[in-house]
Amino acid sequence: MLAIVIPVNIYLFGGLILLAFLTGITIRRTQIKKLKKKVLELENEMLSNHADILDLQKEKANIEQKLKEVHIPVIPITVKDDGNSKLQDISKRKVAQQTGSGTQH
Repeated sequence: MLAIVIPVNIYLFGGLILLAFLTGITIRRTQIKKLKKKVLELENEMLSNHADILDLQKEKANIEQKLKEVHIPVIPITVKDDGNSKLQDISKRKVAQQTGSGTQH
């Protein structure tokens, strides 16, 4: 068996592990701070958007109230339908189908 002796300083090895651990912690803290800042910005944006929506709804309600107060005469437009127009439409379709089907064969 080959025995290779590698001298390792335990204090140096422990110091490197501690240094790597502290570096990881500081990097993660900066990431968390950035993410919290972004979340705060988005929350503020959402609050301002909701405030704008509420303002628009209030304006809409005011306009609707003003329109209810104004009395505008409404004249209904109705068309009387006699049963003959449907029969005429159906007969036109039948004629169109019969003339169209003869040219397809």
